[in-house]
Amino acid sequence: MRTETLSIRIRKELKERMNRLKNVDWRREIECFIEMKVREAEFFKTLNAIDEALSGVDVSREPAWQTIREFRDRR
Repeated sequence: MRTETLSIRIRKELKERMNRLKNVDWRREIECFIEMKVREAEFFKTLNAIDEALSGVDVSREPAWQTIREFRDRR
């Protein structure tokens, strides 16, 4: 797996507190947080695309279960 370097500036006091917590794998924690935020952003981007694609579709007046039942009965 190829990796890249990401440098950030944090408050000195926070870095000192992090250094006191030797048992925490900060690289792993930060990478997991970034991964979660990326997935969340991609998810909302997809939802927005779906909303946009469905914006011109009329809302059905009959319940979904009824449409599904009719579809199954036709088979």
